[in-house]
Amino acid sequence: MEALLASGRGTRSINVPRLLRVEPGAIRSLPGALIDHFQPARVLVATGAGVSRAHGESIADDLRARGLVAEVESGLVGTLAEAARVLERLDESPVSLVLAVGGGQPIDVAKLAACRAGVDLVVAPTVLSHDGMASPVASLVASDGLRRSLGAKMPEGVVIDVEVVGPAPERYVRAGIGDLASNLTAVDDWRRAHQRAGEPFDEFAASIALLGATAALDLGWPLGHDDLAALARGLLMSGLAMEVAGSSRPCSGAEHLVSHALDVVRGTGAGLHGEHVAVGVLVVAALQRSPHEERIRRLFQRVGIPLDLEGWALEEATLVEALRLAPSTRPGRRTALDDADLSADGARRLVRAAFDGSGS
Repeated sequence: MEALLASGRGTRSINVPRLLRVEPGAIRSLPGALIDHFQPARVLVATGAGVSRAHGESIADDLRARGLVAEVESGLVGTLAEAARVLERLDESPVSLVLAVGGGQPIDVAKLAACRAGVDLVVAPTVLSHDGMASPVASLVASDGLRRSLGAKMPEGVVIDVEVVGPAPERYVRAGIGDLASNLTAVDDWRRAHQRAGEPFDEFAASIALLGATAALDLGWPLGHDDLAALARGLLMSGLAMEVAGSSRPCSGAEHLVSHALDVVRGTGAGLHGEHVAVGVLVVAALQRSPHEERIRRLFQRVGIPLDLEGWALEEATLVEALRLAPSTRPGRRTALDDADLSADGARRLVRAAFDGSGS
């Protein structure tokens, strides 16, 4: 659904989901909701493996029982080649709706393919590991093994069943919390880039990003249904903030550059996206002297996100290398790292300030 927002030059249009449900049992009512909101005749269900495939197959069976044609593309692991294959399938056998069920990998494959094919997309995440489920960006691995972020669009529908995402491994939920907390440091970076370098800044997009992240600072542990819903809504708001801004700026600052650099430095030993972002948040919040730093640290401690390098199984030298590499992962994006001393000794001091408080 397209919404109009006031701007200094009149109006601007953004896409927002016309189907949005965050509640227990949402996935059981999903087939009926798809019919009510989209009236599809032919649906392609894109999933990963394991749990997501089981949910996807069950939904496809239900759609068939209601007289629809439903096909399943399973085992998606998040590559550009898969997106090209799904797009080719959509071209050869047109569908009226793509439904992505699973984590970020099948969702991003479906997001890019559906966008390029001009087909409506509904996502039903089975984990809350990052904000990509509702963002207008698809992050996929290319043939050279490197991750690419490509423009897509927000889904036309987002359905999150807290009874489905709740049993996901705790590691994934913590990663989602880390990714959501990054809005706090990202907006600070963005605002400073506006003040110091004249970069355009969107207060509305920033406010949306901050609202979702600030609410997450009070999450309890273990997460109950209300906490899971708060996390889900915060991640959804991140996607909306990016749609409003027309870029990832409200949710991606220096901490994401650290994450990208850790992906490169750690290679096959890399952690989840949100885990690396959480590491970046700790470093960048200390570097920025963020007013949110202490609340972020208390949140991380409460939910079990490590506050020391040992807990991350990270060597100091590895993080120092990543910090020095970080600005080159997104040339032109001004962040707090541009004003930091990223010599070997300077980066080491940053790491120690963030992880043991010594700064020496």
